[in-house]
Amino acid sequence: MKERINWIDWGKAIAVIGIVYIHLPQSQEWFYFRYLQACIITIFFFLSGYLKKDYGSNKQNWQKYWHSLILPYLLYNAIVYPYWLVKYYMQNGGMPDLFQAMRPIFGTLLFQHENAFCEPLDGPMWYLPAILIMHIIIDWCRKTRYPHQIMIALCFVSFFLYAANKYYMFLPNLTPMGLFRSLPFYYIGYALRQRDLYLGTILNRNLATFVGGLSLSLLLFYWHIHENRFLLHIALFYPIVICFIFGILSGCKLLDGIKSNVITNLSIGTLVIVGLHYPIVSLVNFGLEHLLKIDDICYQWYEALFIALGISAFLYPVILYGKKHAPILLGK
Repeated sequence: MKERINWIDWGKAIAVIGIVYIHLPQSQEWFYFRYLQACIITIFFFLSGYLKKDYGSNKQNWQKYWHSLILPYLLYNAIVYPYWLVKYYMQNGGMPDLFQAMRPIFGTLLFQHENAFCEPLDGPMWYLPAILIMHIIIDWCRKTRYPHQIMIALCFVSFFLYAANKYYMFLPNLTPMGLFRSLPFYYIGYALRQRDLYLGTILNRNLATFVGGLSLSLLLFYWHIHENRFLLHIALFYPIVICFIFGILSGCKLLDGIKSNVITNLSIGTLVIVGLHYPIVSLVNFGLEHLLKIDDICYQWYEALFIALGISAFLYPVILYGKKHAPILLGK
């Protein structure tokens, strides 16, 4: 068994709990909630680039992608489909006709796309096709004479495509929007690992990066949300996220000496939590709304944190089951 990188396990565990947290309804007026919504998913893209390996031939690479990305994407959407049917029945008082029943299936095959003919099924899983496309781009660039120059050019193109899509909304699809937005973070992670950078766990340096990175990121985000000039508003997003990523991961390096089976398992079981938390969030919201007799529940930050931790704990046995009996659930 390969040796795990403990600070990366901490980063993935924090990020996956953060994903559950931001999918719980909270006030958009709360500055830090909007901040996490903008930044938290990018940790996965940075780490996916940082951990990107070349498995040799195209066949070997695609075998890896099939087990770690494609099959889990299809599997978790299939698991969520019965929930979608029950939800449809409760909302409409009957089962869907063939056209309605096929809409989420088409949406899944089109990477959680939504239009008159399809709709997202397990929306949070959009990031798996996005990472797959990024891996394919890197594999192709490696075969060229100037791989890094091409990747840098593609990152600039992705910035302008992201800005254009934000302005014109010509692609209301989570996967291409996430691809355009996050390709630079994936490449930064990849380039650092290729040059054996960002490997050390030096206490003073990591503490300074943790405090300074997050502080600068928050200041820039405050500017970002109040900036009226569109292109500058979009451009600010990238230094905000870069400072956030290095701040959070430097904080994780401060925790590198603390080894925990729970943290390791949460890291290993990232797909379980991302793939299954969304229907559980909906059920929790539905139950609390009926119990408290309120419409459109909105949590305080501490309530949302408690529920996010509770949902992660609820899914923890599924991770343990996957380790022993169903590695497919973990992308293995």
